[in-house]
Order: sequence, then structure tokens, then C-alpha cells
Amino acid sequence: MAGSPPCCFKHGEEIIRPGQACDTIFRLESGWVGRTRVLEDGRRSITGVILPGELFGIESLFVTEQPDAVISFGKATVLAIHHDRVRELFESDPSVALQIASQLAGDERRLRDHMVGLGRANATEHIAMTLLELDARLGRTGPHDSGTYRCPLTQQDLADFVGLTPVHVNRVLRWLHAQGLATVSRGLVQIHDLVALQKLAQPAIEITERSQTQPFVSQCPCQEAGVVPRTEAGINATLGMAVPLAKR
Repeated sequence: MAGSPPCCFKHGEEIIRPGQACDTIFRLESGWVGRTRVLEDGRRSITGVILPGELFGIESLFVTEQPDAVISFGKATVLAIHHDRVRELFESDPSVALQIASQLAGDERRLRDHMVGLGRANATEHIAMTLLELDARLGRTGPHDSGTYRCPLTQQDLADFVGLTPVHVNRVLRWLHAQGLATVSRGLVQIHDLVALQKLAQPAIEITERSQTQPFVSQCPCQEAGVVPRTEAGINATLGMAVPLAKR
């Protein structure tokens, strides 16, 4: 069966609606998307940022309704993979199940870091950790010039992610620039002093990463053991069975 083309989304479009029943998981082909939750009074929290090559909506394999929205930051292309196809691959190729488990473990690890950032780290530590984490993750998902990357998140988006006001985020970013640590301007992130930025973020970084020369780039144990294909060949094998993704 020929693979269905990916579906394209514009900035701010919902890929997943909260409460929506869903029989697919998704793979982000290009662009950035995020998990969001909007409170009754309109306040928004971004609970996770999803980068190219990563899966999302995996929880739909285990729940009947999607708990949160997923929206596009800028333009994004997405492939949908039907639950039945995923379950077939679980049985025929265990490495696919391990690949998904690996990503879920990474998602949980980042969520714990995010909780520490929100609950105990100061604003500068949390933002420094966020810039480092995004840089490291982009390096795992494809060609990437370490320390410099395009970032479609606005200061409002970043504020909703780290639990601050846009004014406070702007103040921290200006301070990082003045100190020669990092510059975030017009959608471009440039890390000028990686070592100093890592030292600044260290209180918010989990203990196993603090001694690493590049935090957040350590591989999942199953990848180190060679069980999960580093090229994501198992997941890519599903793309020939991708289902059409209609905008909701």
C-alpha cells in the first residue's frame, strides 16, 4: 500500500483537540508542535514541545480520549499511523515497541526536569535548561549545528512553557545576552558559552546529567545496548502504512 502524504498545519492550528477520540498516533515530519492545556479563564500552559522525528499522541493507545491539545508552532507536517498497524508491528518487530517505550521514557524524564524547573528552579536556571535541552534534542533528530538553531517559539510561547510572564522571559533573555551566554532573537537561538550556560542550568538538571560535557544527549539504555535501531528504522517502516490525516 502506498503511503499517504503528510498533512500540513499552519501556525496555531490544532492537530489534536482535548477530549477527542483518536485511533492513530502521530509522527512529526517537520516543524515544531506542542502539547497545551488551556484553563477556564483562558490561561494556557505548554506542557511539552515536540520536535521533528518524534512521535506524539501515543497515550491514545491506552485512553479513549486525548487529554490535551496539540498545536502547531509555525508550519508543521504530520503523519498518522493507525493503532492497528502499530499493534501489528509490536508483534512482528519488538524493536518498534522498544522504540516507543524509549521515547515515553525520554518524555517522562523531560517532564520531571520541567517539574523541577517550575517548582524549584529560578527563572534563569529554567530558561537556560530549556535552551540546552532543545539544542540537544535537535541534535538527535537530524542534521544540526550544535549551539545554533531556529526556534519558532515566541516569548509568549516560552512564557507559557516555563510558567512565567512574557515580561519576565524577556528580562532573562536580555540578561543571558548581556552576559555573553546566549542570544534568542527573531526565531534564532545562539548559545555562545555552552559551559557557562550548563553551569547556570545545573541546579535544574538531573544528577545523572550534571557530570556530562553535554547534558541531555545521553542515549536511552536500550539504544546503548543496540536493541532499538538508532535510525528509527522500525518506526519508519510504518510510514508506508500511514493513514490519511484529516484536519479536525
